[in-house]
Parts: sequence; C-alpha cells; structure tokens
Amino acid sequence: MKRIYHITAIVLFLSALFSVPVCFLLQKDMVFSESENRYLSTKPYLSLDNILSGKFMEDTEKYIDDQFPGRTFWISDKSDFQRLIGNKEINGIYLAEDGYLIEKWLASEFDENQLTENINALNNFAQRNMELKFSLMLVPTAGMVLNEKLPRNAPMFNQQIAYDLVNKNLKDIAYIDLQPSFTSHRQEALYYKTDHHWTTHGAFLAYSIWCESNGQSADLSEFEIKTVTEEFQGTLHSKVLGTHCAFDRIDIYIRKNEKPYSVEYNFGKTQSNTVYAVEHLSQKDKYQIFFNGNHPEITIRTSQKNDRHLLVVKDSYANAFVPFLLNDYETIHIIDPRYYNGNIDEYIIDNHIDTCLFLYNIKNFSEDKNISDVLN
Repeated sequence: MKRIYHITAIVLFLSALFSVPVCFLLQKDMVFSESENRYLSTKPYLSLDNILSGKFMEDTEKYIDDQFPGRTFWISDKSDFQRLIGNKEINGIYLAEDGYLIEKWLASEFDENQLTENINALNNFAQRNMELKFSLMLVPTAGMVLNEKLPRNAPMFNQQIAYDLVNKNLKDIAYIDLQPSFTSHRQEALYYKTDHHWTTHGAFLAYSIWCESNGQSADLSEFEIKTVTEEFQGTLHSKVLGTHCAFDRIDIYIRKNEKPYSVEYNFGKTQSNTVYAVEHLSQKDKYQIFFNGNHPEITIRTSQKNDRHLLVVKDSYANAFVPFLLNDYETIHIIDPRYYNGNIDEYIIDNHIDTCLFLYNIKNFSEDKNISDVLN
C-alpha cells in the first residue's frame, strides 16, 4: 500500500512537471488577452546580436510569462488569494470600499513640468486663435472624489496641487470646475467600479455644468436612459482579474426628440448614423460602445442649422460626454492628440470652428506628451 502511494505521488509529480512544456508545445500562442485588454508577447527572435545583448533572454522571459498555460486562471486565483489574506492593493489598484477598484496615483508620479508644458500649449493655442471661445474641463479621478472609500492610510497624490497649478497659469480660457459638484454628488454612481472612466451619469453631471457655464440648462427628463449591459468589467479589472470584482452597468442617454445625425471617422474613411457601437457589448472593453473607441479625428454632422461649430480636443473621457451635445451644434469635431498628426490650425479654418473645448481627466492631462506636440 505504501509503495502504491509513493508510485502515485511520483506519477502526479512527473505529470505536473511535464504537462507545462507539453502544453506550451501544443497550444497556439495568444496574440491578444481580452481579459487583460492587452497584446501578449510572442516568440522572441533568435539572433546572435539578441543573445549577446541579453535581449533574447529578456524577451523569452516575457514570452513564457505571457503565454503560460492557464495564465488568466492563475492570475485570478492569485488575486483572490491576495484579497483573502488582507492585501488592499494589487498591481497598483486599490481594493476600495463597496467594490470599487481605484487606481493609485503617487505624488512621485506627478510630472509638474509636463503639466506646465501642456498648460502653456493651451495658452499659446488660444492666443493664436483669439476669435474662438475656449473652455477647459478637467475631470477629477475617482481617487479624489471617492477618497473616503480608499483603504486606510493608502498613499494618493493630492490632485488639488495640479488643479491649483492650472488655475494659476491658465490664460484666455474659461475653466469649468467640476470638483465642487462631483464632491457633493459623490454618493451617486459617477465612476465605474471596475474601470477608470466616469459613468454616463457622471458625464451628464458634467454636461449640466457645461450648459450652466454657457447660459443654458440641462434637463434630465429630456433623455431616455437605456441600460445596454450589466456585465461590464473595465480597465482596472484587467489589472486585478479577481473573481471578487464587481460588474458594472453601462447606460446610454438618448434625447427623446433626437434628430438624425451622421458620424464620420478619420476624415470620412468610415461613416455611421450613431455614436454607439453596440458590437463592443459582446467584448471585454464595453466602454468602446461610445464612438467605437478612440480615433484621430471624428466629425459629427447634426440636423441643427445654427452655424455653431465645436472642436473637442480630448482623451477617452469625452467619448461618453459628446453625445449630450448633439442638439447644441451644427457640427462637432473631435481630435485626440494621441493619434492626430495633422495641422490643427488649418483644421479650425477648414471646418469653421468657433468654439473649442479641451476635455481631459486631470491625470491624463498632467501626463500626456502629445498635447503640446499637436497644439504648438
């Protein structure tokens, strides 16, 4: 009996030992991990230069890590174990109260020089185009608005430092301050629990503040609120991958008297009659339902004939915000500096732009090196 036990143990050990390399040989390499929302490393290139420089070993280590059999299961299992033993942070994400995942932003990560450069780029851009009406809307992160949900003594950059720098140095541009309203409404669902973006409700709150700054009003009763999914797990979940993570709901707000409009992506290369790409609801990154994700340039032509033409220079937060503007402008033009490489001054002239909105999350605005490249 004892001998059978030893033989069984040896067989199990050898099976486990050889199963991993066998799986490596049999399985097809994954190019993209939908659960992690990123591209994975593929087989490293073998060459004498790569071997001598050490790059081949480095790439091999990344390849094995990314293509390890059952990788998603092991990551999720590790995440659940870390939570069970009391860890409050996984891969730079805080496990906050009420199921919120909140991205860590340390003071040491704040780049004051880059933020100053971006502010100066906006000022110079406004100075060159003085005939336009300019506004800047900077969205606070969940870490600022929902700071009471953070784990006790969790280090977090004081974002007020960044806002004070903007207020001090911004010129000829109207600053739309979202912080007071977001703080007073923090008990509402302004941010997704598993994604770094604001919810559509948060975007509507910002729209109401935008309207107020422009002498208008926003009436929620004008919109039909439609829930398109209750199974969204976003970018922060992709870094944690625990079975303990919550599911989010995505709503879209459709104006009841909405008139037809058209959407042209990337200078008319593709077109649509809606700002919503519902095919993404069957995929991991369901936030891409808004405008089918990010693009260098988008033009929306509405049914309005008011000769008002808006340019939105933005990050991905604007994707959930812009649909509220469809009744306000004849055309809406969107440029994402991360992907746009054209001449923005010529674009303004060609499209008769009269109003410009810069819309960014405060962290992105503090870090994005593309802003000054596009605006200068």
